[in-house]
Amino acid sequence: MELIDLVDMNDNIIGFADKEVAHANRQLHRVAVVYVFNEKGELYIQVRKEDDGLYDQSVGGHASHGEDYATTANREADEEIGIRQPLTYLSTFYPGKGIHIFGLFECTASKKWQFVPSEEVDEIIPMKLIDIRKMMIKSPEKFTDGFINTMEEYCKVKKLR
Repeated sequence: MELIDLVDMNDNIIGFADKEVAHANRQLHRVAVVYVFNEKGELYIQVRKEDDGLYDQSVGGHASHGEDYATTANREADEEIGIRQPLTYLSTFYPGKGIHIFGLFECTASKKWQFVPSEEVDEIIPMKLIDIRKMMIKSPEKFTDGFINTMEEYCKVKKLR
């Protein structure tokens, strides 16, 4: 059983529940996301094995009960793709639909870092942001909803058109 904090639309904690129960009951809760770039400015995206190969953000995971976004982001970055370095906070937002409030972070992977497949992630691919955004418009069904939501926020925060 994985406990997570339940939050209101303003991200105030209002209780906690088992993650599966929160999902089944469509209760709002926190997810941390990290966009990991390479030195060329390409974004590493996950190919989700559990979602039939959908493209997803570099790192993403549920905040455990009592955990803040930064702690979650750092934990998930390490667990999913082996990134252990400072992350830059960008935004906390609710996309207006769904059951997740997102804490969005970014980093550029150290030149020493090398991806090693893990239990959670067996493939990542680097892609240019412009190509990801074009593909999201042309074929949104190839992406997770969370990735589409966080990409919209990322572009807003970074003032990208």
